[in-house]
Amino acid sequence: MKNLSVFYFFYYLGMSMYSPFLSLYFESKGFSGTATGLLLSAWAVSGVVSPLVMGMINDRLRNPLTLLRVCVVVMPVIGLGFYFSGGYAVCLALAILFSWFSSSAMPLTDSAAVQIGSREGFSFSSVRLWGALSYAIGSFITGFIYKETGYPVSFLIFFAMSIPILVSMLRLPAVPRSSGKRPSLIEQAGTAASNRPFLLFVFMGFLLMTSMAVNSSFLPLYFREKGFDLGFVGTAYSVAALIEVPMFGLSARLVGRFGRFPILAFAAGCYALKCFCLFAFDNMALTMALQLLDGVSYALFAGVAVEVVNDLSDEKSKATSQAAFAALTYGLGGIIGNASGGAVLEIWGGSTLYLLLFGMSLCATILLIAVRKWKGFASASPSN
Repeated sequence: MKNLSVFYFFYYLGMSMYSPFLSLYFESKGFSGTATGLLLSAWAVSGVVSPLVMGMINDRLRNPLTLLRVCVVVMPVIGLGFYFSGGYAVCLALAILFSWFSSSAMPLTDSAAVQIGSREGFSFSSVRLWGALSYAIGSFITGFIYKETGYPVSFLIFFAMSIPILVSMLRLPAVPRSSGKRPSLIEQAGTAASNRPFLLFVFMGFLLMTSMAVNSSFLPLYFREKGFDLGFVGTAYSVAALIEVPMFGLSARLVGRFGRFPILAFAAGCYALKCFCLFAFDNMALTMALQLLDGVSYALFAGVAVEVVNDLSDEKSKATSQAAFAALTYGLGGIIGNASGGAVLEIWGGSTLYLLLFGMSLCATILLIAVRKWKGFASASPSN
């Protein structure tokens, strides 16, 4: 548990060096809102394909941490290329390559953490909260640093952060390995594709994660449109990440008392409320306060969804299912959201964008309320 927590802490600290500022980074290179949205969509396309491929390969390896180590080593090298690049085509190529490895790293780690936690008797959320804490610290500090230095240095700082990430990765515990004959890649894909409860849960996650992906990418440009101080962009992400820390810690207790799907529905409802308020009001103080709902929603959904996916998955395809869920929610949601979000923001403005996000997250809320008693979800919604 300690070694996993340390890795999550440093990995998310490194992620906070660049992730909240991607749209501003690309904008600083002179790209338009639509061009930035397409760049982020290409990032997301790679993020859909890579977890599926890497997850299936990972389930067939004798050492499930092998691909994670490859990702952690390669990411900072590719990221360094952003610091020296200038043209759109180069940024596009780097975005696809970087996303291939970064989008695979966390599903692989989450799959390992859930399995280790089940073996050792601790919840996934108890280690994931350290990532939320470090992300809050990093995004808060770097938001003010980049206001003075500019956003291009973000990947240079991430490269420096790769050292503690690599060291902590070497101390990760062994992952339980399934016994018996290994399924083929086609069998793995077929198992996931025929799992109807899993696919339905993926759809609900897609609705909510698309909303979250658009918000994550375009909140800085929403700040610019409304005339808010851009120095507080990092603070906005930090506020959300800080509340994630106690919420990750509390999620296991809340699930034990209320059940998984009521907590997931509450998470989606909180996000719907946030999006509606950003549509209805133009106030920086309120926007910063609403980031608390952002953090509550993400922590509860991310912490519980990983465990639901694990319980809905075949024993020999745990990593494949986690990767597929990440690819089809975070990844595909990012593709559709970022491709359309930039255009919506540029043509109709930020208020309209958040009205659309409200509708999507409200649909997710309704489905999560209805689904917990549907056939096939019993294993993923134990009685409280």
